[in-house]
Formats: sequence, C-alpha cells, structure tokens
Amino acid sequence: MPKLVLTGVGGGIGGIAADYALEIARPDQKFLFTSTDLSKLPVSKVDGWKAKGAEVAEANYDDPESLSKVFKGAEAVAFISTWALGHRPRQAANVIEAAKAAGVNRICYTSFIGAGLGNDSEEARQRDLKTIPFLPRDHVQTERLIRASGLQWNIQRDYLYQDNCAAFFSQSWKFCGDRWLNNTDGRRGAYVAREDCGRVFGALLVGRAPPNTCYTVTGPEAVTDRELFEYMNSVSGYKAEFVDMVDDELAAWWRERGLPDDAINGDFSKLPMKLCIPDLLCCGEMVAQSHMEEVTDAVEKLSGRKPLRYQENFKKYEHLFPRND
Repeated sequence: MPKLVLTGVGGGIGGIAADYALEIARPDQKFLFTSTDLSKLPVSKVDGWKAKGAEVAEANYDDPESLSKVFKGAEAVAFISTWALGHRPRQAANVIEAAKAAGVNRICYTSFIGAGLGNDSEEARQRDLKTIPFLPRDHVQTERLIRASGLQWNIQRDYLYQDNCAAFFSQSWKFCGDRWLNNTDGRRGAYVAREDCGRVFGALLVGRAPPNTCYTVTGPEAVTDRELFEYMNSVSGYKAEFVDMVDDELAAWWRERGLPDDAINGDFSKLPMKLCIPDLLCCGEMVAQSHMEEVTDAVEKLSGRKPLRYQENFKKYEHLFPRND
C-alpha cells in the first residue's frame, strides 16, 4: 500500500491539503501527516484524520533524524516552505536528503511565483540570486535542489494569497492613519485563495499530476489592490485612503516606525504585522512588475473546482476588516 507523507499540516496550506488528500485518495493509498508540535493542533482535527486512516506524527525540518523516521517506507513526500526566510533552502536540503536516504520516489513542494526567474531555462539557472526579487529567492534555491536530487517531483508556484490582503495587510491600515500605503503601481494581480492552494497541494501528493511538472496556481481574475481595498471598505463601512508609494518611500516610512529588515531577529512587538521590510516591499513588487497578471487553470485542472473569487473568500474575514473608531 503506497505511503504518502505530508508535512506541515499545522499550517493553513497543510491542513487543507491533508483534508483534501483524504477526500480524493485511492483506496490503496495511506497517509502520514506531520507537524512540528501536535499539541498545537485541534484535537478534533487530529482525531478526524486518524478516523480516516491517517497516521499523525511530529517532525521538524531542522531535525533530520525526525524526518528520516517519518519518511521511512514512503513513496512520496510533500513539504511546505516555512516562514524562516533565508533559512528555508537549508530546511529543504534536510528534507531532500532524508527523502533520498529513505528511498522516496517523488517529492512535492509549494513554491512561489517568480521562482521560474531562476529555474525555467539554462540562462535562468545561471542567474545571480541577487537579481531575483526577494521573496522568490529561497524558492529558486529550493527548486534547484529538488531538480538536482534525481527524485521525481511536482511543484506548485502559488501567487500571493487573497487571504493576506484581508486578514494581514488590512490590520496595518489604522496604524498608517487610516491608509493603505501601497507599492503595486496600480497593476493587477490574480491573487489566489489559500484554500485553493491547499487543495492543489493535496492533489499533487496523491498523484493527480504527471511527474516532473510545475503548475502556476492563481485566482480566477487579476485585480488591483485598490479594488480589494474598496470592496473591503464597502462591506465594513470603513473610511480610509489608498495611497500609492514608490518602494523607497514606503520603506522609509515603515523603517522610521521600527519595522525591521530581518524577519527572524526583528522586534515586531509594537507593530501591526510581522513582515520585514524586504518582504513588505516584494509583495508589491511582484504585482508591480507584472509577475501576477497571468490567470491559469491549475486550480480547476487539479481540484475539479473553479478558484474562489476574493469576494467569496473574504466572507470569513469580515470580522477582521478595519472600522473607524
């Protein structure tokens, strides 16, 4: 019976991927789901997975021994990038090395749009990482490791999440004086629902895609940040201003207020979001440089469902929308 391992089920992508993989699995497939700390997962969620036949265990990308233990006897392993910016390629190397040592045949990975800038041609593979936008850099390195591993692979490159705009960026608007300070230059991006990305990942794990294939995972339409802003405010009644800024201006504004340049060691205790300067700037840069304009059919092709529109996805975040005092 083929054993499929899905790591990171404590996160937003991993938990959805686990549920969907169980929903669409063949009868002869069995699953092992891992998280760094099972005590942080809802007991009902873990019990539900176990009731459907899945094993659940702890494993950590920074602990190769824990990876070797859960990968033993696996046909495929799926792993999700963490928030450890700059350290993620080392974590990926640990996963790949443990997978190869355990005799795994195939590896699946959640990458990010822009990784193709360093991987999709021989010229791209020779490109200096410093010339690639900040956020894709770790993913470029990880994809290179995967392709060089000799394992079969499936990679999905996700666009930025709709969810981040509603539940993350919006939390800074009051701090900014009832303004969204924005550096997308009015360009459009086909933001994707995290829920859809999770289902695609579950589909890749169970083998719905041919080996050695890469998918760009997008939402159903390209929209501007101003459209998202105006929609959220039409729902909440919030009166605020959308302010266009260039990168240097935006960086200076946030740096003056203590936003750090280092995501791992920075102090975010007095700030509305845990997002370092390079990360913040690159979110807008990916849209401004037209990296997110294309709309693909990856969600429907792999999950059988049309991707969620932001209006539908935002319903669960309406309680978080800012409101005037």
